[in-house]
Amino acid sequence: MTDPKFEIPSDPRYIKEASTRVLDSIKDLGLDKDIIFDIRLCLEEAIINAIKYGNKCNKDLPVYISYSFGDGRLEIVIRDQGKGFGHANIPDPRSNSNILKHGGRGLFLIRNLMDEVKFNDSGNEIKMVKFLSGGKSHGCKR
Repeated sequence: MTDPKFEIPSDPRYIKEASTRVLDSIKDLGLDKDIIFDIRLCLEEAIINAIKYGNKCNKDLPVYISYSFGDGRLEIVIRDQGKGFGHANIPDPRSNSNILKHGGRGLFLIRNLMDEVKFNDSGNEIKMVKFLSGGKSHGCKR
């Protein structure tokens, strides 16, 4: 199992570079393009949230990214330097009272496209897991 770790500045210009780095490391697994799309979307959304909400776009504060894969699973961890947030209290963006409100859609996507999503106690770190097996994801929630 590999366990690469790296960091990027809190600058949106580094988001694609970071997601490409993670996805390049698993390209030999022969995953379905839809699974790769889901992983890229969730990874980039988590990084955007870390930059914008966690680090408040302060380019001096890094976003930490680590990932590992093996035993049929890909695990990605994104951590920012912010105070965190109440991740359990994010309202459903599909409800009528929230449909026009800004925010919450990215986490909704992450929770529905990844197989496991966990936050640390303070809410400044997200762990996303995608189960992989022969190019197929198990437990897809679509």
